[in-house]
Amino acid sequence: MRRTGIHILVILSLVVVAAVVTDAIVVTDRERMEEFVESVTGRVSDARIDNALSYADPSKVTMELVHNGRRHRYDDGNARALRPDAREALATLSGSRLYLIQESISLDGERARIALRLRTNAGLANTVFDLRRENDRWLLRRVTVN
Repeated sequence: MRRTGIHILVILSLVVVAAVVTDAIVVTDRERMEEFVESVTGRVSDARIDNALSYADPSKVTMELVHNGRRHRYDDGNARALRPDAREALATLSGSRLYLIQESISLDGERARIALRLRTNAGLANTVFDLRRENDRWLLRRVTVN
């Protein structure tokens, strides 16, 4: 009887350890969205811009940038223009900080929306990021800056 109790304790311990390890290894979609928010806030630098652009792959998911009432689409044909365009658009903010004031993260199956209110040196900015899951990777579909 005592031996059975010890076996049950060992098995339960293994189950608990496996659950803890699995939880530590598995990254949830919400955690991925939080990582994205971290990549687009803070000090504006080329490295931070590159990190944020790692969520864009216009050859797989056409990306649309909406800013000042103008729309720019990036797809397989002009994907190379995205990085220099992003750096040019953010050049005036280079070295300054983007402070997160408010965030909203919505997940709906294969789609996600992140709405951010940011404080910049120039004032407040509202930005909406629409993402789509492609296999196990979240990719930008649309970025709207007001």
